Amino acid sequence: MLGHLIDCGPCPYLPGRAFRAFAPVDPALAAGNYRALMDVGCRRSGADFYIPMCEACSECRPIRVDLRRFAPRRDQRRCVATNADLIVTRNPRGMDNERQTLFTRYQAAVHAKEEQGDPTRFLCEDAGVPGGELHARDASGRLLAVSLVDIFADCWSSVYCYWDPAERARGLGTFLALAEISQARAAGCRWLYLGFLVRPCAKMAYKARFRPHEVLVDGRWVEYA
Repeated sequence: MLGHLIDCGPCPYLPGRAFRAFAPVDPALAAGNYRALMDVGCRRSGADFYIPMCEACSECRPIRVDLRRFAPRRDQRRCVATNADLIVTRNPRGMDNERQTLFTRYQAAVHAKEEQGDPTRFLCEDAGVPGGELHARDASGRLLAVSLVDIFADCWSSVYCYWDPAERARGLGTFLALAEISQARAAGCRWLYLGFLVRPCAKMAYKARFRPHEVLVDGRWVEYA
């Protein structure tokens, strides 16, 4: 597939490093082949598709959970129990005042970022890749967390998750990842793709806790049980 290398600025995962990626020239062609492209390391951010290609660094490794064999750890079962009062529903992608307020609070508290511009492009534009959102609400109907997913016949791909920073103790990121696993498995899917596992990055370490999983290393999937 034709494309070009782009300099993306500072690495979002590892301090002091630059981030460079291969971007397809034709996003529509990438979207139509995205399921296959995920297996060679491609991810999407909004309507943009990219493969990390940083000089002297290959820490961004795609990771996928084997849904047929997944068994929750004790701490994951505890997380589900902690959030047993929440209602999880599947919804279309979108942005409204409720979601935008939650996203803005999450970015400021968790990532120390002020909202820059319209988050709709990142959260809603999808270049035609099928998918939706999972919403977690408490008994009063208050929205506590949102996860965005791409959905294919044999897999789901977790795109992004944001949650109420006032409810940090609930472990809502883990809870929605487990909800994605549950719903994807119920739909008969084999895999949940979790994006990149960046082992030196502490905030990405949670992905390795979903086992068994496979990591893409030098073009082949390697299992970690």
